[in-house]
Amino acid sequence: MSSTSENVDDRLSMLPEDILSRILSLMPTKYVVRTSVLSKRWRYTWTSVTNLDFDYTRRSPNMVTLKFVDGNEEKFTKFVDRVLKFCKTSHVKSFRLHISSYGVSQSSILNWIDNAVRLNVHELDVCVIQSELPLSLFTCKTLTDLRLEPSECDLRGWEFPSMIYLPCLKTLDIFLCDNPLAIQGCCPVLKSLSLDVSCYVEQDFILNIPTLKPLNLLCISIYNDDNRKIILRLPKLEYLFVDGELCSLFEMEDVSSLCGRSVRLGFDTVMSGSSPTSRHSSVVRSGDRHAKHGAPRTSPR
Repeated sequence: MSSTSENVDDRLSMLPEDILSRILSLMPTKYVVRTSVLSKRWRYTWTSVTNLDFDYTRRSPNMVTLKFVDGNEEKFTKFVDRVLKFCKTSHVKSFRLHISSYGVSQSSILNWIDNAVRLNVHELDVCVIQSELPLSLFTCKTLTDLRLEPSECDLRGWEFPSMIYLPCLKTLDIFLCDNPLAIQGCCPVLKSLSLDVSCYVEQDFILNIPTLKPLNLLCISIYNDDNRKIILRLPKLEYLFVDGELCSLFEMEDVSSLCGRSVRLGFDTVMSGSSPTSRHSSVVRSGDRHAKHGAPRTSPR
């Protein structure tokens, strides 16, 4: 090792443990663990990081996520198991798990998410080829931000259990959800919601969340039924972005805070039915001054 490298290593080693941990928490976990070979001082420093980032994805040249198997799944699984085994922090600030390899077992994925919950995770970002989620996730008392996305090569939606209670959850992003109404009444401080929902059931979609401020809604339906409704009861709503194929009746029953705020329709928004109802027209008019086609999915928080 050159004298310059030694001096840099010495300066870093002189930093307090909590500062080193913060620095390492900004890096992908696979690089953080590699610092253990720098010196004896660094051997176990990585075990105190509060951000864990595990990525095992492949992308095409146009950045589409690919489903794959490359023979290194067992190595990746052992790596994640080892990191979680030696993790010393009692509170994980951020846990990111992105996997597009179908060679990683579902049992391992469930176990890793369950471990994140036991480590009192605050922010959880999961993008995997999935079939289910651990029940412990839906009663996590420390979770403040949750993002669930099936890998782009997996078209199945998430299914939520009947028992859900997330007392600290403030931000929820769900891509493809088979039973989105299960979250209602279960997140008492929820402020920001993004839903990609597949409404393959013949019933009204009623969203009643008193604390919600921004809402991004993408709805895909196979029914062309004029009697089905999307009903919003969101008294504190300040921002609404709607995209997808909607039911022919779109009612905003209680959105008093939205007056003078922003309502945006996505470029691909389709109102089902041969002709929009008066309620459709009222929705479009309410956001007419602010509407911007192709508005981004993510809203200001």
